[in-house]
Amino acid sequence: MARNLRALAAIASLCLPISLAVAQPVSQQCVNSEVAKKEVLELDSMRIDALLRNDVEFLEEITADDYSHVESSGGARNKSQFIAGRRGERALFSTFVIDENKATIYCNVVVGRYHNAHRTSGGSSVVKRARHLRVYVHENGQWRNVAHQATEIGRAD
Repeated sequence: MARNLRALAAIASLCLPISLAVAQPVSQQCVNSEVAKKEVLELDSMRIDALLRNDVEFLEEITADDYSHVESSGGARNKSQFIAGRRGERALFSTFVIDENKATIYCNVVVGRYHNAHRTSGGSSVVKRARHLRVYVHENGQWRNVAHQATEIGRAD
């Protein structure tokens, strides 16, 4: 029950940023959705590379101030908490592979699957598989990540 409430609260925390992102006026980048898709998917790939290298400065640059991050475990963080976690090298990834990724005609949403492995404090490696949703907004000539949500995939999925 408590887990379900946490999950509902995490999902609810995404509603405002997504509403704001979708309500934004269409930028010139969205006129040609194929170009926008390519740009957003390229930035998302660069984001994964930055996570692997723990490039906090790049992550901070591409992450919007009103960012909402929902972890696959149901936990939620804002931009400052996400960046602080990276600065503290929390859950440093040894692998992070996007298994499936696509940008929609909304010109700002990335949906897909991934798997990653991270080292535990005991030095062993833990692998996780999850689906993800990220929302990007084009503002001031640059794409910014405003929301991330991940849901761990069960063994039967």
